[in-house]
Amino acid sequence: MLFCRLSCETLSDQSLETLLHCLPRLPQLRLLQLSPMGLSPRSPLLLADVFSLCPRVQKVDLRSLTHATLHFRPSEDKEGVCCGFRSCSLSLEHVEPLCCLLSKCDNLSQLDLAENLLGDDGLRWLLEHLPQVPISGSLDLSLNGISREGVWQLLETLPSRPRVREASVNLGCAQDFWIHFSKPGETLRTTLRLSECSFGPEHVPRLATSLSQALRLTEITLTRCGLGLEQLALLLSLMRPPAGPLCLRVEEPWVGRAGVPALLEACAQASGNVIEISISETQQRLCVQLDFPRQEENPEAVAFRLAHCDLGTHHSLLVARLMETCARLQLLSLSQVNLPDTSDASGLLQRLLLALSELRSFRLTSSCVSSESLVHLAAGLGHCHHLEELDFSNTWLSEEGTRTLMGALQGKCRLRRLDLSQLLLGGSTLAMLTQGLSHMTLLQSLRLSGNSIGDVGCCHLSEALRAAASLEELGLSHNAIGDAGAGHLAAILPKLPELRKIDLSANGIGLAGGAQLAKSLALCRKLEELGLGFNALGDPTALGLAEGLPRHLRVLHLPSSHLGPEGALSLGRALDGCPHVKEISLAENSLAKGVPHFCKGLPQLQRIDLASCDIDNQAAKGLAASFTLCPALEEILLSWNLLGDEAAAELAQVLPRMGRLKRVDLEKNRITACGAWLLAEGLAQGSAIQVIRLWNNPIPPGVAQRLQSQEPRLDFAFFDKQPQTPRGT
Repeated sequence: MLFCRLSCETLSDQSLETLLHCLPRLPQLRLLQLSPMGLSPRSPLLLADVFSLCPRVQKVDLRSLTHATLHFRPSEDKEGVCCGFRSCSLSLEHVEPLCCLLSKCDNLSQLDLAENLLGDDGLRWLLEHLPQVPISGSLDLSLNGISREGVWQLLETLPSRPRVREASVNLGCAQDFWIHFSKPGETLRTTLRLSECSFGPEHVPRLATSLSQALRLTEITLTRCGLGLEQLALLLSLMRPPAGPLCLRVEEPWVGRAGVPALLEACAQASGNVIEISISETQQRLCVQLDFPRQEENPEAVAFRLAHCDLGTHHSLLVARLMETCARLQLLSLSQVNLPDTSDASGLLQRLLLALSELRSFRLTSSCVSSESLVHLAAGLGHCHHLEELDFSNTWLSEEGTRTLMGALQGKCRLRRLDLSQLLLGGSTLAMLTQGLSHMTLLQSLRLSGNSIGDVGCCHLSEALRAAASLEELGLSHNAIGDAGAGHLAAILPKLPELRKIDLSANGIGLAGGAQLAKSLALCRKLEELGLGFNALGDPTALGLAEGLPRHLRVLHLPSSHLGPEGALSLGRALDGCPHVKEISLAENSLAKGVPHFCKGLPQLQRIDLASCDIDNQAAKGLAASFTLCPALEEILLSWNLLGDEAAAELAQVLPRMGRLKRVDLEKNRITACGAWLLAEGLAQGSAIQVIRLWNNPIPPGVAQRLQSQEPRLDFAFFDKQPQTPRGT
């Protein structure tokens, strides 16, 4: 690999052209840096032409007309190219020649034009010329002085730009403006995200018209855009796409204060059929899934259902309107809402539930519900005969309310997913639950995390699950089943032929229970996800698991499981070469010199967590070599270990070879300024990493500041200040 760095006060356009024309004669060159280097405003156009001059160029990155980096691909590499001209004073006059030059590049993946001077006029020209530029990935136009007029231009361009997969605009302080494109062969669907666009009441008709004309638009998110409750209702009534599904998500502060009845009343104004409604008061979010055109229901059927709703005068008109628009409602989700005795929302929900003949899923999560309100809900749910999902997780219920809910579960034989996590299930309520479970033969997912289930309760639960032959997921984390409960489960797990995911984390399971589970899980041949962390399993359990790891395993979580070097090494040998494993966590175990090494590699591994495992420099060498055998790896967590500069040097050598790696966490280790410089050099050699966390390593603040100014992807802060991955990538 040949690395070349040139630096001078200024470089004329003629000299830059001469240098670029020499590139095809340097086949060994892998990286060329021009930094610091004074370049002219015309230099972006010269660099945009380099892809046709030298097809080996894979990435051009020019920043502030002073720092330019060119990455070259191996001759056999056919990945798309990336082009970036950040903060280069590009304006309207540059758009047409730039698009003309980039049109010669037939595999352009990413184009970064952020922090320039395009404005609304430059955006308009760029949108007009986009068909000439075959971008297959993303276009970044952030921080270009684009206003609401630019948003209108984008919306009105969408109908003629079928390749736009996602557009995301924030006109607030962030000034984000991203467009993501579909690759050839992908389904042509468009997602639109607008934030802080300051729409007033006078803008709603134009907004509704623009959204209705974008035929491939399937999802819209409006975040803090200034739309009030009345404007939302008007938007829903005016939007009329010709056909197909459309999801509208609104995130505004007033959503948390409006109350469930008012939000349902707004949904009732929709011109299409409402298929799903989700309300989260704390997150200030309303989500409505619509289907167009509306299929009108038989008036006689509506009248029949209204007759059975026992409507009071207060809600009669609203329920009647809801029955028109929500006749096909399949999902109703309420999160972080408060339903006290004094609330009229529960009565409205009861009457609405009585009328929802097609409801498949009801969720009431992270909420506070009084006993009286739950009586109303239970009465309504009792008439939802086609219910397939019920989720009351993290909702506060009194003991009386929990008994009422258990009573409503009786007879729900069609249930496929049931989540009652964090509800207090005492002896009598758990008995009612297990009685209901014994009749739920279609159940596919059962989550009972944090329900204070002990070994006796686990015994009854295990017996009830014998009827659940279709069960695919069992979540019992953060209970207290102990070794005895683990033994009861071990007896029935092999009799659940479809089991794919099980989580028994934090259950007080020791060596005896671990050994029984290891033997039992070896017989669950379809198992894909296994969570047994925060139990005192020890090496014997690890050895037992290693002997019979399911061949379809994708996720293995064993953090804080009292594992030592012997158990970790045995698991490493068993996992080596597994074709489906995507995630491994062995954090908070004393692995020392027993860190897993791979000879065959894990082709699908995306995340490995080895935080707080006593890993030192000597163990890191083999570990770094193993990482190169995991081509899909995106995240490596090595915080709170004993890694020093030797380990940093090993990692720096492998970083350029890890094309998908996005994040490395090296917090709280023993890396000095020397090791940090080596990591910076590794990043400069073409790594796609977004951030390396180095907080709380022995690096002086002044050195850390200089390093971060040169390589912003090194993060020394206590909190992760790095920007998140752009949506759609």
